[in-house]
Amino acid sequence: MKETKIKFNYVIGHYWEDSLGSVGTYNYFGEVHFGTMEEASDMLEYVKNKSPDRKWKIFQLVSVPT
Repeated sequence: MKETKIKFNYVIGHYWEDSLGSVGTYNYFGEVHFGTMEEASDMLEYVKNKSPDRKWKIFQLVSVPT
């Protein structure tokens, strides 16, 4: 049986000035990514190599009920 990989929307970001209430994102034309956890991890490693001065993390985007 073929394994199904779940895809989700995510950004790579860091807590701004170490405050949990504010996130700064690594952007290339305001891009939000859509992919698997494996793809998100690969992107995270890319960003860490480009900008090692931050504590980069994967943030999942979710819809907020209004």
